[in-house]
Amino acid sequence: MAAKLAKAKKEKENTGKLVVTSFLEYLCALWALVFVVAVPLYMKDGYYQIGVAKYDAYAHVVVFGFPVLLLLLLLYALFSVKEKGITLQGIKSVGKSMSATDMFVIAYMVFVLISFFASGYMKEAFWGYDGWYMGLFSQLTFVLIYFVFSRFLKDYPLVVTVLCATAMYVFTIGVLHRLEIDPIGVYSGLSIRYKSEFLSTLGQASWYSSFVAVVLPMGMFAFWYFNNKVLRVMAGLFSLVGFMTLVTQNTDSAFGGAFVSFLLLLHVSVKDARMMRRFFETLLLFSLAPKVFYALFKMHPNTFMQWDKISTSIIVDPWMWYLAVACVLLIVIFIVLEKKQMYSVCIMKNIRNVVYGFVAAGLAGWILILIGSSNGWLTEKIAAFAQNSSYLQWNDTWGNGRGFTWSFTVKMLDEMNWKNKLLGVGPDCYALYGHGLYNELIQTRWNGAILNNAHNEWFNMFVNMGFFGGIAYLGIFVSALVRFVKKCDKKPVLIGFAACIAAYMAHNLFCYQQVLCTPFVFLFMALGEYQIRKKTE
Repeated sequence: MAAKLAKAKKEKENTGKLVVTSFLEYLCALWALVFVVAVPLYMKDGYYQIGVAKYDAYAHVVVFGFPVLLLLLLLYALFSVKEKGITLQGIKSVGKSMSATDMFVIAYMVFVLISFFASGYMKEAFWGYDGWYMGLFSQLTFVLIYFVFSRFLKDYPLVVTVLCATAMYVFTIGVLHRLEIDPIGVYSGLSIRYKSEFLSTLGQASWYSSFVAVVLPMGMFAFWYFNNKVLRVMAGLFSLVGFMTLVTQNTDSAFGGAFVSFLLLLHVSVKDARMMRRFFETLLLFSLAPKVFYALFKMHPNTFMQWDKISTSIIVDPWMWYLAVACVLLIVIFIVLEKKQMYSVCIMKNIRNVVYGFVAAGLAGWILILIGSSNGWLTEKIAAFAQNSSYLQWNDTWGNGRGFTWSFTVKMLDEMNWKNKLLGVGPDCYALYGHGLYNELIQTRWNGAILNNAHNEWFNMFVNMGFFGGIAYLGIFVSALVRFVKKCDKKPVLIGFAACIAAYMAHNLFCYQQVLCTPFVFLFMALGEYQIRKKTE
């Protein structure tokens, strides 16, 4: 009799856990769907304080959704404890189930809290700097997004599909705006300056490019990987429009995101001829996108846009046609190699490594030229070559003022006391700390404007969160990227998530955390982790 009662009690507890799990999975999907639609599309007063409006949308989704999710998580934990009890073996089992990324996320949460309490700016550090709002509240929501969705977002394919559909709308409006076609009516009464700087439903170009850099790789992956014809056509159209907005949004940092996405696809494509063909088909879309836009531009030119050098070269100059022809030839070659079964993985891996070697050498050479130009070490010929491009001349104006900002950030880090070096100055407190000590220097350089972050997310984290927090934060991205690439043979979708992470990391070498990119990359990391944990396709 006692055994039957114990069995009935256990079944009741198991049923309770299953019910809570079902609710968690349902609410996670609902929250994620609202998030991926509301944040990209919500606008309050056009472009007026649009950054604040976007954050308000995000904060409202969090405030209305997360308390319920946290309550359900508590119930889930209670049922788990009742089912298994608290034992040393159980604790060890939980520890073994944690990935390196999980551990880095936990470490980051701990150091964010320490930095917050040690900052001396607790009131300001909770929400963060006005207009950016990357304070403690946001950092903790990123942690929650990762942990909750990496365990319970069962309907992730639906979430990714809706996000890509939303992004397609955003990208299309962005392309139309660059043709001076405004179907959503936000350009009415707007000055030419702001038409150049703001576009689509996202606003400022660098915020827009952050979203593009993070989401576009998912479309690239889908076009590269899937065999379903309808899905490939849709993914191809998404990628084409995404590439069109990439080359016309007018910030250089987005190109870095696309570049590393292609490098990552190349890494996994060499395993067979079909994937190499798909790789060059994707690259062909990239090469044709600016020419499709240019044809549309000729039919409907805008009267305000001045492209930067990279965009002008890609859109106007003929070399993209040469790339397109090369892609077509390589596609034909890989079709032949596949049919005749003459494809050599070993040879292609060597070719890939040579390409990576050239990329590494190019980056190293670029950095050396920048160092040499700043110290007057360049030979006469190299100095003359560097004079042809502002990208090769390191000074305060390099990278739209990042030369000064990065140098100033290094100076600030160097002159910090040990407490701030190790623990940081507080979440999103870069401006408070910097202007508190170096206000005259910053005001002189920026004509009275506020320097609110380092315009390099990784530098910024070491200022705000200190050495420990910065290492933990960087570890989240590196560990997730490495983990996904290692396991993508069995779960190919991981390469799509890995490309999004890599693109974010490259883009934000020149940019910063904000609500249009950071929660999305944490979502992608969570979805990849979910795939690995649940061992499902």
